[in-house]
Amino acid sequence: MGFLDSLFKKKVEGKTAEEWYALGVRETDPEKKIEYFDKVLKLKPDFAGVWNLKGLEFVVLKRYEEAIASFNKALEIRPSYPEARYNKEDAETELRKIRASKAKAEEKEETTVERTEV
Repeated sequence: MGFLDSLFKKKVEGKTAEEWYALGVRETDPEKKIEYFDKVLKLKPDFAGVWNLKGLEFVVLKRYEEAIASFNKALEIRPSYPEARYNKEDAETELRKIRASKAKAEEKEETTVERTEV
C-alpha cells in the first residue's frame, strides 16, 4: 500500500471518515450522531460540513454554547459558509433568550426575598 492509499484509507475504530459520516447521517439519536461526527473529525478535522452538522445536533440538545463553538469552527475553516453562519446566529439568539429568562427569574426571586425580609 502506497502513501496515498494509506492516507485516503485512514481509519478510526475500523471505519473510514466516509463510513462514520454515513453512520452519523443515518443515526437518529443526537448524542450518537455527535459521537460519529467526532470520529469523522478525528480523521478529517478540516471538514467544515461536519462541524456544522455537529453544531446542529448540539442545538437539538439545547447545548447552545457547544453548538456555537462547532459553528465557529466550521466558519474558521470556511468563512463564507452561509448555513453555518445562519445556524450560529440562531443558536446565539436562543442562548440570549435563555440568559434573559434566567436573569428575569433571578430578579423576580430577589424582589420576592426583599419583600419577605421587610
